[in-house]
Amino acid sequence: MKFTIQKNVLQDALQAAISAVPNKSTIQILNNFSLRLEGNFLEVSATDLDLGIRVKVEVQGERDGAVVINARKLFDQVKSLVDPSITNITFDAQDYLVKIQWSERGKASIIGFDANDFPPFPEIENGETLNIAASELAFLAEKTLFATSTDSTRLSLNGVFLEAKDGKISMVATDGHRLGRAAIDQEGAELSNGVIIPHKALQYILHMAKGDSTVEVRTSATHILFNTGSIQVISKLYEGPYPSYRSVIPTQFERTAQANTTEFQNKIRSVISMANARTRKIRLQFDGNILELSATDPDVGGDSREALAITHNGEGSFCIGFNGQFLAEILGMCKSEEVIMKMNNPLGACIIEPVGENMNFSFLLMPTHLTDN
Repeated sequence: MKFTIQKNVLQDALQAAISAVPNKSTIQILNNFSLRLEGNFLEVSATDLDLGIRVKVEVQGERDGAVVINARKLFDQVKSLVDPSITNITFDAQDYLVKIQWSERGKASIIGFDANDFPPFPEIENGETLNIAASELAFLAEKTLFATSTDSTRLSLNGVFLEAKDGKISMVATDGHRLGRAAIDQEGAELSNGVIIPHKALQYILHMAKGDSTVEVRTSATHILFNTGSIQVISKLYEGPYPSYRSVIPTQFERTAQANTTEFQNKIRSVISMANARTRKIRLQFDGNILELSATDPDVGGDSREALAITHNGEGSFCIGFNGQFLAEILGMCKSEEVIMKMNNPLGACIIEPVGENMNFSFLLMPTHLTDN
């Protein structure tokens, strides 16, 4: 195998693929990149067996071939070439010895391995397919990824649930305390079954896909493929079923409160510093059209209070507690001038939505007990 490639093109390709290289693996071959040249196209691949990344770039090809090469060594070597006069790098691999040259006297070599030993990527040839703009995929992910769980005993909650039916593509994620859901309209979009996408796979394709590109999403019973044309991310799916999230979302409410989003966020910041460092609990008291926020930390003996003018519909005074950090994070994702909270009782789920047309997303936040306040 022999080819010449622009240094910045190679570095970008390696930077993308190295995300799939495990930090530590007892399977030695997984610590490597697979480099495969066909004509003037080089394919750089990496996998940890659960997730794989494949990047295709254009080069000046001289001799087709394939080799497996230590990922960290190669990436660090290319990254270290900071001299602006270095524009092209030539690779020449023969009998597993990879020679790298970037100038008349600048060169390195790395012992490679047989490319046949590198684990093949699963191919999804007969799966179901969606095509979605990278910007729309980013919108869906932004409103849901934050709510994925890290509980290793419930893997289905560690991912984002994707479904497509009735002309809508939607994503949902929950960790049992908070939930985010979002949807976009797409005529004809249809998946026979929803799938649970690992958090990491979604993050990687969002990082690599350009905002104006289209992402092909292809699913099978066990895997999902994101394809931008030059970059592919393929991942195992989490096994379902996903929890019946619709059953925990209230449809009727005894009270609502509408507030300016930025002012609400600022008031939370003003009181949360005095909240307990572990629970981050804040107290919200609704009394007429005034919302009083407060926090206290019995462990260190401190408290703080603030107040906010709101539009409140509901009978009498009402108190409810939340993790202030979770609430502030949700408000930060609303991207609207006003936000509305919909509630029933101090222990029931609270729905938080932006106020405006065609927002197509909402959040659920479970309250915390106020008994120790």
